[in-house]
Amino acid sequence: MKKPAYVILFWIQAGFLFAQSDNSFQFLNLPVGARVAGLGGVIASATDNDVNLFLSNPALLDSTNDNHVSFSHLGFYADVKYNSLAYAKKFEKAGTFGIGIQHLGYGSIDSYDASGNSIGTFNANETAVTVSHSHQLSIFKLGANLKYVHSGIYTYSSSALALDIGGMFIHPNKELVISILFKNLGVVLSDYSNTSDSSLPTDLQIGITFKPEHMPFRFSFTGHNLFHPNQNYFDERLDAGNSEPGIGDKIFRHVNIGTEILFSRNFNIRLGYNHRIRKELSLAEKSGLSGISIGLMAKVRSFELAYTFTTYHVDSGRSYFTITSNLNRVFKKKSII
Repeated sequence: MKKPAYVILFWIQAGFLFAQSDNSFQFLNLPVGARVAGLGGVIASATDNDVNLFLSNPALLDSTNDNHVSFSHLGFYADVKYNSLAYAKKFEKAGTFGIGIQHLGYGSIDSYDASGNSIGTFNANETAVTVSHSHQLSIFKLGANLKYVHSGIYTYSSSALALDIGGMFIHPNKELVISILFKNLGVVLSDYSNTSDSSLPTDLQIGITFKPEHMPFRFSFTGHNLFHPNQNYFDERLDAGNSEPGIGDKIFRHVNIGTEILFSRNFNIRLGYNHRIRKELSLAEKSGLSGISIGLMAKVRSFELAYTFTTYHVDSGRSYFTITSNLNRVFKKKSII
């Protein structure tokens, strides 16, 4: 990539978007898949099944996702690209396991010496490999993700082990789920340098998803960044003339809202609103569609295709693409009788 300023812009926006903290490995908070992105970017609960969802909350890993595989792609600024892969398999005695990979690549970045002379290029990327397991006990479900995380830039690298622990209540008669999630608990195994002080972006999330009877809508509300209730971005130098956010504004910055319009089993539309993104990534004179996302899902035979257009900043939006397949149907043997 010939414009390292784009990468710097991405890092700055990622810091605003993901808790305004000094934590490393912030890519772990990027939405996994077009569905999560379409519902506002943060989801801890769901009443139907999607193999990608265990990367958001391990309690959402379900046995009905057996042999389902999904690939997602997001093209960010310039050469910055985010890809993820999710797969689930049910074993008769051991239960259901999932494996996922998240990879954020920053492309090729120009390198210069202290005098400003070009000395070539270098790469930067971040990767997480996740193993997931869930277990259901009556109307409750528990799940855990174990993640190995690696971040590298030039000759420097850092790694960590992280754990997600999720629990879920499933209403026996209604389409209602309530979830709690402890995310990115763990330890840093190695740091970029002796003076670095990396830490994981821990989070506490509480979610509720429900579908009113006789209505083609499904609603999801997620409280996020609850470990840091007072961590809201406000800079008097940049926000000169504006007042500091009030109590209501601060509370709402910890709430993500998602809605699915269910036209049929094979087609729906997704809408999301993230108040934190809208407030912290908007310009004083222009907000645009910051914090708003819209997506759709269509099933075609053994494949599910999903697309989301989401706007993190007023400059432009970004597109998520996800393709999911049930391999049991793809490779199902046809009868010759």
